[in-house]
Amino acid sequence: MDAARKSIVVLSFEVLKRALLQPETSSLLMFFVLFGITAILQKNFFEAKSIVRTINSFAPLILLAMGQAIVVVSGGIDLSSGAALSLLTCVLTTVMRRDDPVTGVYALIIAFLVALGTGVVNGLGIGYLRIPPVIVTFATSYAWLGIALFLRPTPGGESVPWFRVFYNMRVVEGVPEVLKSLGNYVPPALLLIVGACVLWYVVSRTRTGRYIYAVGSNIESTYVSGINTGKTQMLACMLNAILIFLAALFFVGQNQTGDARMGGPLTLRSIAAVVVGGIALSGGRGSVYLAIVGALILGFVGRIIFFANVPNAYQTLVSGIIVIAAIAGPAYATLRRELR
Repeated sequence: MDAARKSIVVLSFEVLKRALLQPETSSLLMFFVLFGITAILQKNFFEAKSIVRTINSFAPLILLAMGQAIVVVSGGIDLSSGAALSLLTCVLTTVMRRDDPVTGVYALIIAFLVALGTGVVNGLGIGYLRIPPVIVTFATSYAWLGIALFLRPTPGGESVPWFRVFYNMRVVEGVPEVLKSLGNYVPPALLLIVGACVLWYVVSRTRTGRYIYAVGSNIESTYVSGINTGKTQMLACMLNAILIFLAALFFVGQNQTGDARMGGPLTLRSIAAVVVGGIALSGGRGSVYLAIVGALILGFVGRIIFFANVPNAYQTLVSGIIVIAAIAGPAYATLRRELR
């Protein structure tokens, strides 16, 4: 009997040890710690309005981080995601006319096609021309920025009133009461995130999803096995572009303007969110959904610094320390697992 109990204890210890060595475990632990600290510092954290504001402030980074995660899992990286986001906001606000609701539909179609185009260009360079992803996306980031500045040299533009449905359904005239009631509890930003999750869930259950992981793990072996690696990496870039498009809808719905430079800071933050979420930059490992956790961690870091009244002179330092701690957990867990 004692031997059986001892075996159970040893087995339980081994299971716990293996779980703690998973990169996603440390990411989840960090998330719950920061969530708890934020809830303590922000007194109205659990109020409905506060929750909606939190979701709205985190949504763009979550969407970009999920798209970035898909590219990273496929063995690439996207340094142009922020510039692509800016470009799409400029396209949307250039096509739309405030007094012509139909132009909103045209803007949606054109911006979606432009988004797919950015994914195709990145995919051609990475997947077919075999140019290192860092070089391809660094170059296209300047291309997207240049086009965005041509369309919108200064922030501005027009947006049809109904486009606010992507930010707040309650303030849009003509929206059915059912949707307005839904908007009281479920912000559109959350629906966009859910839509992104559903999209990836469907893709991950197909051959394309499996191929994305396979290409990221070992592109040479995958190519030898007969899989079209170029097509797979292009599809990964196009999926990323679709999620960037969703983020652009939210931004224009919120601000009703376009800005050629507003997406720049989100590029590196999306990459940081991927790493913090425990997704390996080497590709082929990690859950795309964990990019959401990484984005939330980065978002909570900002909230904690704000509500803790950290002096401006130290905010960057404190933020950097917390982010390094968040990245160190998954990195250490990965290293320990590889050394075993």
